Amino acid sequence: MSRPYKFCPRCTKPLEVHLDTSDGGSKERYRCPDTRCGFVHWDNPVPVVAAIVEHEGQVVLGRNRSWPAGIFALITGFLERNENPAEAVLREVEEELGLKAHTPVLVGHYTFEQLNQLIIAYHVQAEGEVRLGEELIEFRRVDPIKLRPWPAATGLALRDWMLSRGYTPEIRPLSPLQAIHNFLPLGDRFGTGGQPTADQFKLLVAHGYKTVINLALPSSTNALPDEPEIVRGLGLRFEHIPVQFDAPIDQDLKRFFDLLDELGEEKVFVHCAMNMRVSAFMFLYRVLKLGVPVSEAEMVLHRIWTPDSVWQEFIDRTLRGG
Repeated sequence: MSRPYKFCPRCTKPLEVHLDTSDGGSKERYRCPDTRCGFVHWDNPVPVVAAIVEHEGQVVLGRNRSWPAGIFALITGFLERNENPAEAVLREVEEELGLKAHTPVLVGHYTFEQLNQLIIAYHVQAEGEVRLGEELIEFRRVDPIKLRPWPAATGLALRDWMLSRGYTPEIRPLSPLQAIHNFLPLGDRFGTGGQPTADQFKLLVAHGYKTVINLALPSSTNALPDEPEIVRGLGLRFEHIPVQFDAPIDQDLKRFFDLLDELGEEKVFVHCAMNMRVSAFMFLYRVLKLGVPVSEAEMVLHRIWTPDSVWQEFIDRTLRGG
């Protein structure tokens, strides 16, 4: 979901959330309360181009700086104003890989629901020497027959391209940790998510996590009353910082920061009820303590949710230093 306006861009009044039932459903829309103005933030999908880059007989995949180690995907980028998608994909390949791409062939279009994007995917041939741009930290070359598409968004484009070439793609399975509601890894050290089940805590042990931090309240509807005993019984450290969802406070954030600093390089899983509190706290930790650019950290935050007015005010105030 793209970040909504806080104020009406026409008349500057604070926007309000309303349920839109016009199509038989019930979607939340940000609307101007002034009916004479009538502005609605429709939250339309953002168009993104993606490139299956074939270079010297192999497909080049890239890893973004914000992604965990070992995660590689297609080269992607946003369309600029009035830009032809086929031309945009050539530009992105040159910006991200330093290669001269040509002969773009449309593979298809795909939805990426988490970021509210429409992916327009092309196959391109490329020439030159790979020189990574600012957004990529490393790249990988893979023989087309050895590609293992991931089961979402650009992975589906890669699957369709392989099928068109006569290959039988082996779909890469999702991590077992994806069974945890809203699970999202943040580099090698952090995993985040909503409330795990008792059995899902066992998966954390198998994947090397040492500490569990719970930011939800004991009264959350899906909370496990015996979570401390379950976690400690598996040999994990358990820490609880209950954060009031409708009233986050500076003291809780400081306790969270201090705890993560204390744990050093230990692998930590942080959860709340839905990964909303956690995503906001982790956004602030990555920006203020790890030096991640706000724009980069914000893209990760918005994979989980768009903070409401209470949380956005808390985030903005914290970024301003109080």
